[in-house]
Amino acid sequence: MTIFVNEKEIEIENDITAAALLEQLRLKPSRSAVWVNGKKLLMAEYGTTVLRPGDKVKAVRLFGGG
Repeated sequence: MTIFVNEKEIEIENDITAAALLEQLRLKPSRSAVWVNGKKLLMAEYGTTVLRPGDKVKAVRLFGGG
């Protein structure tokens, strides 16, 4: 199925979760922020949010500094 990740069209398996997508993108869930169709997910929702065809996902890696 086709979704959009950071404005790029990609093909993924059906019924994949946001957590599994992060794994495919090689992003650690604890160091990432995810939005699906404009809604920011809580980290607890990553494993239960199933992506659907055409979803628009924004996934960013969080940085710390000081």
